[in-house]
Amino acid sequence: MNILYINNKKAQESRCWTEKFGVNQCLIAAKNAILDRFGVKIEEATVEQVLRFKAADISAPYLNCITAVARQYVANIFSTLRKYEYNPDLMRLYVVGGGGCMIRNFGMYDESRVTILDDICATAKGYEHLALMSLKRRE
Repeated sequence: MNILYINNKKAQESRCWTEKFGVNQCLIAAKNAILDRFGVKIEEATVEQVLRFKAADISAPYLNCITAVARQYVANIFSTLRKYEYNPDLMRLYVVGGGGCMIRNFGMYDESRVTILDDICATAKGYEHLALMSLKRRE
């Protein structure tokens, strides 16, 4: 997860951080929770389907286990954001990338203050824009 503050449409490069909080870490945590609780391995594709769509063709105990892990994971994401001074009453949150569907599906947040961008290339496009702006400043 990359955190970047933007004020008046300008990125604040001094307020940019990277945290190891991605969808893959949640997927691994969910697979491990299934293994620990039920003693069986679950297919990665099945867990991914639950994370993306909140549903899969599995029994309720397995679905509930994965859902609980995902809810806790998203709660940890918001906790990490607060560590970097995110305050939903004072700022809007834009979520870009794969974590957006997890936040939408499993998060507790004010939908009027959070925008989730579904473009899977949005993160790359944003970094490309920042790189171009940096190059223009050097000219």
